[in-house]
Amino acid sequence: MRPSVRAAFGLVLFAGSLGAATPGVDPALMDRTVAPTRDFYRFANGAFDAQPIPPERSSSGVNLEIDNRNRAILKEIAETCAREAAAEGTPAQRIRDFYLSGMDQAAIDKAGVEPLAPTLKAIAAARTPADLAVLMGRLSRMGVTAGFAFGVEQDPKSSRTHLPAVSQGGLGLPEREFYFRQDPTTRDQRAAYVKHIARMFELAGVRPGPAARVLALETRLARVSRKLVDLRDPEANYHKLDRAAVAAAAPGFPWAAWYRAVELPATEPYLDLGQPEYVRGLGRLLHQVPVADWKAYLTYRLLSTLAPYLGSGLEAEDFAFYGKKLTGSQEMRPRWERVLGVVDAGIGEDLGQLYVQRAFSPQAKAKVQEMVKFHLEALRASIRRATWMGEATKLQALKKLDSLNAKVGYPDAWRDYRTMGLKAQPFVLNVLAARAFETRRALAKLGRPVDPGDWEMSPQTNNAYYNPCLNEIVLPAGILQPPFFDERADDASNYGELASTIGHELLHGFDDQGSQFDAEGNMRNWWTPEDRKAYEAQTEAVVRQYEAYEPFPGVHVQGRQTLGENLADIGGLKISLEAWKLASAGKPQATVDGLTPEQRFFVGFAQSWRTNMRPELERTILQSDVHCPPRLRVTGPVAALPEFRAAFPGAPADRKASDAQFTLW
Repeated sequence: MRPSVRAAFGLVLFAGSLGAATPGVDPALMDRTVAPTRDFYRFANGAFDAQPIPPERSSSGVNLEIDNRNRAILKEIAETCAREAAAEGTPAQRIRDFYLSGMDQAAIDKAGVEPLAPTLKAIAAARTPADLAVLMGRLSRMGVTAGFAFGVEQDPKSSRTHLPAVSQGGLGLPEREFYFRQDPTTRDQRAAYVKHIARMFELAGVRPGPAARVLALETRLARVSRKLVDLRDPEANYHKLDRAAVAAAAPGFPWAAWYRAVELPATEPYLDLGQPEYVRGLGRLLHQVPVADWKAYLTYRLLSTLAPYLGSGLEAEDFAFYGKKLTGSQEMRPRWERVLGVVDAGIGEDLGQLYVQRAFSPQAKAKVQEMVKFHLEALRASIRRATWMGEATKLQALKKLDSLNAKVGYPDAWRDYRTMGLKAQPFVLNVLAARAFETRRALAKLGRPVDPGDWEMSPQTNNAYYNPCLNEIVLPAGILQPPFFDERADDASNYGELASTIGHELLHGFDDQGSQFDAEGNMRNWWTPEDRKAYEAQTEAVVRQYEAYEPFPGVHVQGRQTLGENLADIGGLKISLEAWKLASAGKPQATVDGLTPEQRFFVGFAQSWRTNMRPELERTILQSDVHCPPRLRVTGPVAALPEFRAAFPGAPADRKASDAQFTLW
């Protein structure tokens, strides 16, 4: 299961905002001419709608306000390291060499694709399906997904052990349905994609074959791929097989050659074949599709993945399609910002050690830990009073809640990158060194117990996640920043602003996916049949609620595709409200700026999603993401909660939600 993200389309794209200096709820953002029961998002954020979107962004809003603050700190760290001498093997040395190699545009342009020459030569030399399988394994070790994705995961049914896993992947368009929809926008995107591939080949000075054949091959891969909604069923996407069973399940794929190329230890007997029919189809296509077409596909996957590090021409072309065409951005972000993002992805905990010293005080960590405690208390009370759930299921739910671990801020022990091999060399080689390090680190986990102290995100990341196999929520210091969390703000504001972080991640443990994992993190049914039926009846109401939303003519929210995130949004908001009430019990409460404490909580929640978004990005999110666009992440949850209508009396906030009175938690 992927970690949940606040930032849609897998990117943090939101820009600076009005009222940034105001702790907590900011009345300057509101439009009080709009009735809160008619359009609560505009009531809370209407004054922000006039905020322009910078040309280098696809949207403008609260998240980039935090990102900009975080990046300013990280930039100061990187530039300080770049100016000063540092001992070999230290975080400062790695930060210096990685950052400087990325900032040397002249050297990057001079090197071009030459650092990839051995790999491009190997692709050009391929003759057989076994050769292609070797190349897929080799590219995987470089962090390039081609054919299918490979990684090491916790075994969903034996959560304290690791398991190598393959899953469908390697498509260049955002999601399977982009290859098959026949609306004018999608047809135009496919045509632009073919031109983009041809231009990438031209800029790289390679001639592996017509670009249209890459689209044709990817379309055949997409045809045997599962839809995004079908990937959300953990049980249906788990197939732990030994090597003989893998070969029998997908006989057309040259497994022995691939095992050697990816360097999977022979002592590791099992593989999780996430979508067997996909790998079966891939095996057939290796024999049915001309090798020349496969070589064109593999060449494009290599160039596309590494384009941002190969010179200004390839980087600009990559941005023209994936930035401009698919998300509406008009300009690339500044060089330092792009490079800093790569350094952060490669050696995030090196940067993190220095970041937390500047940006996350012990007092802030203690306050957030206290907020988590009240959220746990609120959810515990909600489970106990649930009338639809029997005692046997309640016992298991409470056991899971009591076993949940909350990581706040940063790891207890920092990752050691000394074997990564970063040095003064072409930028792409440092990128590949970082990717190879991660591959080695993942493979080294096999045969070892799971480390409960490991983090999937760096401390400076503006994001958070729930890991079902560890039954943990992880809240990095980077998201625990104003305005999401401000030590100067009142509790109503802080609990409302963090409802989409603490409450949301906590409720992922009980959404349609997380609820399939038990207290130990194992995928196991702990529900009675009656209680599961009652649970699913309420989730169906949420599906109907969201499918009624139509942001563009003929483009509706995919209710099942987004169900887990919508459940976490609604349930997280409800539990955060109850957590705030527990935290503020016995404390004096006042009306401020004409808003009652309850109203400040809900307005704080809405302001935590303030976003102006280009239509290209919003459409892409609707068609390829498990999250809704930000405005619906406000209007959908408040529409489903009677507590909102108690705070803002009046007509129903959203008649589409009239059958979705959310009482699960």
